[in-house]
Amino acid sequence: MKTQIVYIKNLFALFLITLSCSAFAQKGIVKGTVKDKEAMTPIEDIVVSIESINVHTHTDEHGSFAFFSVPAGQYEVSFSNLGYENKRLTVVVTDNQITEADVLLKSVAKNLSGIDVSADRPVSAASSGYLSQVDFENRPKNSAQDMLRLVPGLFIAQHAGGGKAEQIFIRGFDCDHGTDVATFVDGIPVNMPSHGHGQGYADLHFLIPETVKGMEIFKGPYSPRFGNFATGAAVKFNTLDSLENNMVQVESGYTPNTKDVTSNRALALLKIPNLSSNINSYFAADIINNRGYFDLSQHFKRFNLFSKTTMAITDHSTLSFSASGFGSSWDASGQIPERAVKAGIVSRFGGIDNSEGGTTQRNNLNLIYRTRVGSEEFETQVYSSSYRFKLFSNFTLFLDDTINGDEIEQGDNRTIQGFNAHYSTGHKLGSMNNKFTVGASFRSDNIENQLWHTIDRSRLETRAHGLVHERATGIYANEVFRFSDHFRIETGARFDYFIFDVDDLLPSDSTHSNYSGFNYQTLVSPKLNIIYSPTEKFQLFLNAGSGFHSNDSRSAVQQPKQHQLPRAPGAEVGSLIKFSKQLVASAAVWWLDLENELVYVGDDGTTENKGASRRIGIDFSVRCQLASWLFADADLNISKNRFIDKMYGSELLADSYIPLAPTLTSSGGLTMKFKKIESGIRYRYLADRPANESNSVVAYGYNVVDINAVYKAKKYKVSIVIENLLNTEWNEAQFDTESRLLNEAEPVSELHFTPGTPFSAKLIITYLF
Repeated sequence: MKTQIVYIKNLFALFLITLSCSAFAQKGIVKGTVKDKEAMTPIEDIVVSIESINVHTHTDEHGSFAFFSVPAGQYEVSFSNLGYENKRLTVVVTDNQITEADVLLKSVAKNLSGIDVSADRPVSAASSGYLSQVDFENRPKNSAQDMLRLVPGLFIAQHAGGGKAEQIFIRGFDCDHGTDVATFVDGIPVNMPSHGHGQGYADLHFLIPETVKGMEIFKGPYSPRFGNFATGAAVKFNTLDSLENNMVQVESGYTPNTKDVTSNRALALLKIPNLSSNINSYFAADIINNRGYFDLSQHFKRFNLFSKTTMAITDHSTLSFSASGFGSSWDASGQIPERAVKAGIVSRFGGIDNSEGGTTQRNNLNLIYRTRVGSEEFETQVYSSSYRFKLFSNFTLFLDDTINGDEIEQGDNRTIQGFNAHYSTGHKLGSMNNKFTVGASFRSDNIENQLWHTIDRSRLETRAHGLVHERATGIYANEVFRFSDHFRIETGARFDYFIFDVDDLLPSDSTHSNYSGFNYQTLVSPKLNIIYSPTEKFQLFLNAGSGFHSNDSRSAVQQPKQHQLPRAPGAEVGSLIKFSKQLVASAAVWWLDLENELVYVGDDGTTENKGASRRIGIDFSVRCQLASWLFADADLNISKNRFIDKMYGSELLADSYIPLAPTLTSSGGLTMKFKKIESGIRYRYLADRPANESNSVVAYGYNVVDINAVYKAKKYKVSIVIENLLNTEWNEAQFDTESRLLNEAEPVSELHFTPGTPFSAKLIITYLF
């Protein structure tokens, strides 16, 4: 064994030496600094690119950048970022020499003329980094919910007092709490496979919005970087590496229908004194105590801590470490049946089982190493999480137990360890300057799941109790064929391998079948992206690929001969057009099939196979700058969603509707930005949609309008946020559920709902120092 270890170490060392020698041999260096033309201060996070050899980097906090191992020749270096003019600089690189490229950039208002469409690296209009960057700069981000709403076409619903993960809707999917949206924070996966409440459960509440510096959006299963859950979309949030200012913030909200203060929050972001100029550290703390707008207080309490340290090891490599802790507890009024409101048993904001609620906590550790050497980039990451979850719910009231009621307790306790790495390099293939990327990931979840029948949060009987050991390994590769500055093809593939090991701790009896077992599943997912940009104002793209979302481990082990993950093939075609300096629009027509919609139903510990499904739709987005101070944006998303008889098959003749799948959504608004004052008005519209397979019950649509305004001074900010300006009566979460009220003779199947936020106002005061 020792001989094998020594051999592996020597082989790895030889690989690194060979890599270093090939990287530095007979090549030059381009380095420099970027400063503000007027203030003469360094500018951080400017994108510096040499497009002809497919390399880019970002300036650090000192405004410095460097490209190592650049082949001899003449190159055009471009500098860009919202808020500064674009600039291009021609440099001549000589072997074994350093070429200086210092530039001064003029500060400009953040506007739509900032970036060329042809340089937009993501390949989908719906996934455009260009559009998401504009949105991120212009839209309010006061909560984790606001962060999710930055994704074009993504709608959310909260129905558990603010503590449970949001229900997510996108591209014809009711994703429940994350089944078809892969979410990441600094590379750490948020989704929880084989969760006690539902597959892919993604609670983003550990993220402090003010620490986020940007986001990446990928719609559809077209990127080899993402595997599990990335069928409808993948969203990556990236946190700040350093703080520009220390910040203390307090906020308080009021809702007239309760005649009480309904939300309170305190936030602090503080720089940690640096041990050297190469180290940046900061600390963030976020405390929330909300009553909520329901008749009874939701007693929602949340506490978040986050710390991050970034160290520049060399001119071209960094090491960052972050740690976070999150905990919350809450009560919930739950989903109530329409008949109870109509009969006057409860109000819209009342509850029938007032013992609903829960607690949850998550702690993360994250270490990332990055290095860039010329056209070569390498990143490796290790992370660890511990997670605890307990939820009390009562969806069917007295349907099964007419005396004690149907309240359940769901529990999920787990530890997670993971590893991510990728390496990319620019290289020549004939006359083309290509880029090759290879990556790998590994994730291990050790889980204890529980399901209890309870009354007033006291346990009556065990319905499920098991240990789950799930391992996920992914390997991917991608090649960018750059035929010219206007045309490129990206092709890649991903291989995923899952191991499911389940120990059911309950014996088999007349009411329970033991589901212990072991299984593995694999899948190869090909990807293809074709991008054509004939001008700086026009881009066409065709994306195709196959993805998947894994099934719950408890379901997978019951199919021992099934070794293939359920496929999700799809494609889209569209364009991104910059009509003028003030108007940018994008459109995409897309299609996606799912081999099956087999999901674990945590509410009763069973698995439902809904069969194969198909979604076809259109995404449309427009961003417009009406004046130097006025921005407008709108997104429109239309889809047809149906169950089909088999993969690539035909629509079912009856009961073909996919419950709660959105068919028409739209959001948008106006943003006004002056030197000291910013304000905006936004709407979000969700059309009526089927609540069951036959469309005999309809989930009601809504249109909600919010406004916000902020006054900025050098040392402080004052903000006002008004939600539901028109006091629209709307349902946030809706389900077709069979339930029985106390003393009802027969159960009734009808719409159950959680009401949406009524008119409410929030005051936010921020002090900067």
